[in-house]
Amino acid sequence: MKTRTNEKGFTLVELAIVMAIIGLLIGGILKGQELMENARVASTVTQVKAIEAAMTTFRDTFNAIPGDMARADVRLPACNANCLSGGANVGDGTVGIPLAAGREQGVTTGTALPGGDGDETTLFWVHMLVADLLGGLTDVAIQDGSFIGWGDTHPAAKIGGGFVVGHSGGLNTTQLTGLPGRPAGAPDNIPVGTVLVLKSAVAGDFDNTAGVQAVSPLRAAQIDRRIDDGQAASGTVQSYGDATSCYFDINADGSQYVYAETVKAKDCGMMLQIQG
Repeated sequence: MKTRTNEKGFTLVELAIVMAIIGLLIGGILKGQELMENARVASTVTQVKAIEAAMTTFRDTFNAIPGDMARADVRLPACNANCLSGGANVGDGTVGIPLAAGREQGVTTGTALPGGDGDETTLFWVHMLVADLLGGLTDVAIQDGSFIGWGDTHPAAKIGGGFVVGHSGGLNTTQLTGLPGRPAGAPDNIPVGTVLVLKSAVAGDFDNTAGVQAVSPLRAAQIDRRIDDGQAASGTVQSYGDATSCYFDINADGSQYVYAETVKAKDCGMMLQIQG
């Protein structure tokens, strides 16, 4: 019988080195992914602030609210009839439908332009685009009033989904109720004024369906902390979504509602006040 002396395998030390290298690679990939997500959060916050600044500049320049401007077709460059709000409440200082139902309707994107008061929520972006105050959009709403989409008529958010706009609270300072997915006992007052809603689908109202919202609770918490108080149910930035997994009552006494940051699913949408 011949003895084989030239066959070699990996020693335990070599295997340990290989496993360590693999672990470092995996760790580096995961760390890189987290850095990318954090960068998207920062970019999304920058977007919100840019929209707020653009709206303020528009008001100062034209003495009107974008989307709510009367005779925009002759006041803004490159505009046509699709720049006009056909609603009875044009020029009332609000974007969208100035009623108590504004939570449901005022942040719902319009369809055909020109249209009614509800379509001011699309014209908001059109007016700031043609006034050269906001990028990341195209003029498709002017060319084809029947089309809506992220990155065309409405800005896509860096974190995912995109932004629609509306007026919360009607023509008064009464806080509205009705954000979907509030945990039992949570305060049900939402910010009053012009608000952005970060949502996953451009069309339709926002709801509390789990797993199909714009962001995970962790990312919602990061955005909230960068802009507001980090509390999901108070302040100028609030969240909505699944009542059991977007955020919860940490002390079980109604004193503090915190984001369920360990939940990985996209269970949170967000409402962000940009002007009171």
